[in-house]
Amino acid sequence: MSILDKLNKEQKEAAKTIDGPILILAGAGSGKTRTITYRIAHMIREVGISPYKILAMTFTNKAAKEMKERVETLIGEDGRKAMISTFHSFGVRLLRVYGDKLGYNSNFTIYDADDQKRVVKKILKELVVTDKNLTEAMIVSKISKSKEEGISPEEYERTNKFDNNYKVIYEVYKRYNSFLKNNNGMDFSDILVNTWELLNISEVLEKLQDKFQYIMVDEYQDTNNIQYKIVNKIAQKYKNLCVVGDENQSIYGFRGANIKNILDFEKDYPEAKIVKLEENYRSTACILDAANAVIKNNQSSKDKKLWTKKEKGSGIILKNAIDGRDEVNYVIEEIIKEKKMGRSYRDFTILYRTNAQSRLFEEGLLKYNIPYKIFGGMQFYQRAEIKDILAYLSVINNNLDSVNLTRIINIPKRKIGDKTLEKLNEYGKNNNISLYEVLSKIDEVDGLSASIKIVLKEFYILLEELKEFSYEGSVSELFDKLIGSIGYFSYLKNTYGLEADNRIENVEELKTSIVELEKLVDYLSLRDYLENISLVSATDDLEGERDYIKLMTIHNSKGLEFPVVFLVGAEDEIFPGTNKVMYSKEDLEEERRLCYVAITRAEEKLYIIYTNSRYLYGDMSLRTKSRFIDEIPMDLLEEVEKKEKVMYKSTSSNVSIKTKTEFKNTININKQSNLNLPYSVGDKITHKKFGLGKIVDINEKKITLQFVDGKKEIALALADKFLIKE
Repeated sequence: MSILDKLNKEQKEAAKTIDGPILILAGAGSGKTRTITYRIAHMIREVGISPYKILAMTFTNKAAKEMKERVETLIGEDGRKAMISTFHSFGVRLLRVYGDKLGYNSNFTIYDADDQKRVVKKILKELVVTDKNLTEAMIVSKISKSKEEGISPEEYERTNKFDNNYKVIYEVYKRYNSFLKNNNGMDFSDILVNTWELLNISEVLEKLQDKFQYIMVDEYQDTNNIQYKIVNKIAQKYKNLCVVGDENQSIYGFRGANIKNILDFEKDYPEAKIVKLEENYRSTACILDAANAVIKNNQSSKDKKLWTKKEKGSGIILKNAIDGRDEVNYVIEEIIKEKKMGRSYRDFTILYRTNAQSRLFEEGLLKYNIPYKIFGGMQFYQRAEIKDILAYLSVINNNLDSVNLTRIINIPKRKIGDKTLEKLNEYGKNNNISLYEVLSKIDEVDGLSASIKIVLKEFYILLEELKEFSYEGSVSELFDKLIGSIGYFSYLKNTYGLEADNRIENVEELKTSIVELEKLVDYLSLRDYLENISLVSATDDLEGERDYIKLMTIHNSKGLEFPVVFLVGAEDEIFPGTNKVMYSKEDLEEERRLCYVAITRAEEKLYIIYTNSRYLYGDMSLRTKSRFIDEIPMDLLEEVEKKEKVMYKSTSSNVSIKTKTEFKNTININKQSNLNLPYSVGDKITHKKFGLGKIVDINEKKITLQFVDGKKEIALALADKFLIKE
């Protein structure tokens, strides 16, 4: 009996095809992970391929962990020997071994988004940039995107001269790269870029090609250009490449994912075998019929049609709510009713297009004391107290890491101000040494008081002692010594008062995570621990058994499944957003794929809700139901009659509702009279990046705009370039 006998016909066909290129088009809920894991187990146990020759890559630690565990369950210890990891984890492993060829030592620090912003903020200060439109987040985004598209600072300067700020961004980009290199640090884009650089070294490439002769890539539709290049470069020699994905679930174009990678696989490998997995094991037939009906409108769809042996199931419930409050009321009513019939809170998930839509649901759920959790908000490892401790550990691991050293130099308070830091950095720059080395020569730094020098000496001695201890003790023991040595819990109590207890609990939870990780491996080094933390994804945060309602964006729901789903805010200009329907067919198709993902998250029951009016962009406005609703056949829908019952009211109940025509005619004459502009306060516009918004203020220098996610300002001189008036 073969391991593969437990698979269905199509899954078995995909799993037994080992040699040569193969594309597995796996529809939502079609047993993709099952197929991949059985394929790996079959290769090792029944075909006799060494597990060390297998490389399987995916996008989240959670997915990689699940895959490893399943393979190990099937064939035991041999299953652990195959390389199953995320793209970034794979890159980090290579760079730990071969990074010296690119000028890094093996203890390099991985900088997250907050660290990147701090570096950029420092550089902007050095350059004396005062333009508020040049935010750290915007520049970090441009740098990351440029890196992953293979665009150097010099090439960015040559190709972006249409942008008024291109010279500043070029200079920041160049200095940013130098700063990270000097600090023995990499950001997430660098991990991929530097992995690609290693593959251009023939000695490294040959070793990798001979080591990993069989390559599998999960979620291939989510690969960006550089991930695509890395995979195909390694697979070039033996061409035993298996990619698995679903073009209908390609929803990360805004992150750089390129749907053409999966659509053009047959062009890249004309000899490739194509297998479609279309039997769905998750949802009722009614839900699948709705998903099929919506996605067939996309030209990029490869004509897969999901089907199931499960029952037809109840119709999709379509609710036309009066307004946003009524939408919340209805959802809560349904949850309470279903709860009385035996469901748990964890059976319910509320999906929305943008994070801003969660606020009203939070208010309602709090009012009725219903437990909930928002996913995609601030993650555990981004909390200030957690980042403080991780910053200490990072500096102990990598003394060149001046970003984290700057963070902790005054935590707990040591009376080290900005001027002192400037003197330390200036000394380091003049003597071409790191900030850590400056601390070791503190007596030579001019302009510091004797008391400050004593404090900094003590700080340096503390770090040296902790570094020495890290060579002898475990990470958890180092953690305890660190907390005690700096008196961190006392610092939290003195700084945060009543809030301190929660922060202390978070720090204790961090210790728990270390202990749990130590139990899983023979030996956990500080470097390994920090690497594990750096590569944790926001999608790895779901806690399955706790009883609360889950709230998340549709993007965050991908790869998950829930018994009951409420898809809220199903209105044009929200889903799809106006900016997604005005510019290209490709953008609209990605929004439709997002709708397909939302529908196929539901296992048993799906609600779709839209409103007649909603408070948006600073005013109440009339709404139109999403065009995607009209793509679902009427016989699959069960429309709910409108009810006037109100469970709780808005504090601003007398807000007037404005039609689209009234929006355009809202003009503040005083604001515009002396400026001679084609824009007026109250005008509805579309910004090329932020989408639909409304002008709320105009002066001689800038326009202030209200968007769903908050207010933005744009220089008046750039308005014509970025704004389209409705």
